[in-house]
Amino acid sequence: MQCPKCSHSRHGVRSSNSQLPDQVVRQRVCQACGWMWFTVEAEVNRFAIGWSTASSKPVLREAVTLELDFVPQLPPGRPPRGHITNCDSSNDAPQVVGDN
Repeated sequence: MQCPKCSHSRHGVRSSNSQLPDQVVRQRVCQACGWMWFTVEAEVNRFAIGWSTASSKPVLREAVTLELDFVPQLPPGRPPRGHITNCDSSNDAPQVVGDN
């Protein structure tokens, strides 16, 4: 996996969450540029996997599209935790909503 910003191949996992039985979410950080991004581990059909002749490792036969079927239901008017609000084009400092 390469950094989505600089394409460097060295990165580390800063945080990992596998509390739910059917999902693993990881926060990664690039060792070259410091960019942080999230990855999700997902189960795929075994027919979507092939074997690389060069490395004898499993690879995807073609790109997989994730469809999110879970969107948390929140009370009306309350943004999700960590949602950035009050950002506009004037570059005001964003405010992050916490666990109120």
